[in-house]
Amino acid sequence: MRASEALVIEADKSWERLQRAKEFFFADLEEQMKENHRRFLEMLMMEERQCFLQAHPYQRHRERVDQANGFYQRSLSTRLGVLELQVPRSRSGAFRPQVLQRYKRREPAVDAALREVFLCGVSTRQAGKALAGLLDEAVSAATVSTVAKALNESVAQWHRRKLTEGYQHLILDAVSVRLRLVGKVQRRVVLCAYGITREAKGQLIDFLLVKAEGEDTWKSLLLDLWNRGLKGEQLKLIVTDGNAGLVKALAYVWPRAAHQRCWVHKLRNLQSRLKASQRPCLEEAKLIYQAANQKEALERFRKWKHRWQAAAPRAVQCLEVDLEELFSIFSLPAAHRKRLRTTNVIERLFVEVRRRIRTMCAFTTRDSCERILFSVFYRMNQYWDKHPLKSFTQNS
Repeated sequence: MRASEALVIEADKSWERLQRAKEFFFADLEEQMKENHRRFLEMLMMEERQCFLQAHPYQRHRERVDQANGFYQRSLSTRLGVLELQVPRSRSGAFRPQVLQRYKRREPAVDAALREVFLCGVSTRQAGKALAGLLDEAVSAATVSTVAKALNESVAQWHRRKLTEGYQHLILDAVSVRLRLVGKVQRRVVLCAYGITREAKGQLIDFLLVKAEGEDTWKSLLLDLWNRGLKGEQLKLIVTDGNAGLVKALAYVWPRAAHQRCWVHKLRNLQSRLKASQRPCLEEAKLIYQAANQKEALERFRKWKHRWQAAAPRAVQCLEVDLEELFSIFSLPAAHRKRLRTTNVIERLFVEVRRRIRTMCAFTTRDSCERILFSVFYRMNQYWDKHPLKSFTQNS
């Protein structure tokens, strides 16, 4: 080019050439890393065999314990893809390389990735497909299930972990699941305890898989929490859906803790006692818990009762019988009441559970059920830990 000629740069073509060069560079870099990793592992295994034989290649002396006998091929799934390795062997077959564990076809990092994908809520059938692009192969559902079984110990440790007195509020509720037991699908109930800490963080504390929801089963879960450290000395309020067995269990384990009945469940009970034409009765009942304080709420209840006592006596009695437990929230700051007047927080968690098991006909074992539940609760606890409840962080 002459000095007098203008330099012309075509931006679009330069950008295209740069993208092609970058694509080739990274593709070539990945292949080089994969090849170097393969050669490194093979060199380590060769060195292992040499130490095992106690002799260099072609060396003859009395201390040699065996003879080299070529290689056999073995595939290994790694973070860089599938490696086809030449594994050295000895004539007697006694040599076992420590670099590759016996019968292992995946690196521990790959198994860890499969477990993390499973914990994030991906089903065993889809987890292998999700990582197929990274592993250069589709991992079967059976393989993911086998890897997930390693979570059994994590689940057991989680059930046994020590608890602290850092919970100010508890929300207790249950969700139904299906298990295939003794040749048929049966319903089981998962009792769950959700807590809000002094740091304004929500947490699913623990769960228990039982046959039915009752005083004895709830007492088993609550006593387990008590024995592990949750004595209830700092509990301000416990919210329930009004299950009679749960209420009795609470009175036994934490008799001094205030009890709040869920307004949503109570309004459903109220609705079942009303005619279709009595819809205004339900709407007016909602104004009671929206009062600024207990005095105002009590005044609204009296007006509501006076208006509907003759037309809907069963509905009025349904609300009046549990009025004390329904008004427990008024002992809390106004900013906390909206979240603690219902069990909606834990119901939202149950939506995640149902979404996760929707595609499953039924759990095949109790362990598989606990693993899935643990994966959902673990993921939600991770989210709640990073997102404190704003209304509880305020000095109100």
